[in-house]
Amino acid sequence: MEHSEKVQVVEILAAKFGKAPIAILADYRGLTVAEITDLRRKLGAAEGELVVAKNTLTRRAVQDTPSAVIDGMLVGPTALAFGYGDPVAIAKVVQDFSKSTEALELKGAVFEGELLEPDRVKELAKMPGRDELRAQLLALLMTPATQLVRLLNTPASQLAQVLDARRRQQEEQA
Repeated sequence: MEHSEKVQVVEILAAKFGKAPIAILADYRGLTVAEITDLRRKLGAAEGELVVAKNTLTRRAVQDTPSAVIDGMLVGPTALAFGYGDPVAIAKVVQDFSKSTEALELKGAVFEGELLEPDRVKELAKMPGRDELRAQLLALLMTPATQLVRLLNTPASQLAQVLDARRRQQEEQA
């Protein structure tokens, strides 16, 4: 690889680290091409991407940035899973893939400049995703309104039941 190509790769990696709130590092030794392609497809569906780059170029890309905390993890073959959307979704994809394919071994992650050990990445993957949290929040916001409507409808429905009972009573007497 020529010097100009290396400079370009470093710039691209630096841009990816700057744009992505999470980058998960994994040892991909033993994965087949089909498995890597499958992981790339799954990450793409979760607004992420998988990049394999030389550790020295990755070190240069994160040098003097908050992502420099990953320096100690850049040993051996390293795949970088960048997440541009929901960090939890990316963590879930990588964690689920590492469970189903033992060849993929988590090394850790950098999440908004903070170093995460593999156990913390697994904990992040267990958290509800952005869409799940939105649904929970919406349900929480809707609960008081639903209860208010139910409360307002109760007297009217009770009145209707009383009138219906009175009507049946009169029909029986007639």
